Amino acid sequence: MTTPNSLPWFRPIAIAREESSTAPGIARAIASLRLWRNRYNGRRTIRSMTSEQITGLDLDPVALRLEGEKPFWRA
Repeated sequence: MTTPNSLPWFRPIAIAREESSTAPGIARAIASLRLWRNRYNGRRTIRSMTSEQITGLDLDPVALRLEGEKPFWRA
């Protein structure tokens, strides 16, 4: 089984910053893709939460619904 750290696109952002001197556009693109993936996964998790989970965590259901409906490219 592969771990996230063994996959090249899961490398820490610090490594991408070191490579930025040779290919700044590529490093920024990789960082953006990682950010978008994290947003997508987080918002997918929010959308899958039940009302019991939301109230159990004492979170605002309206704010969570709005956050879950955002596209991954929007902050």
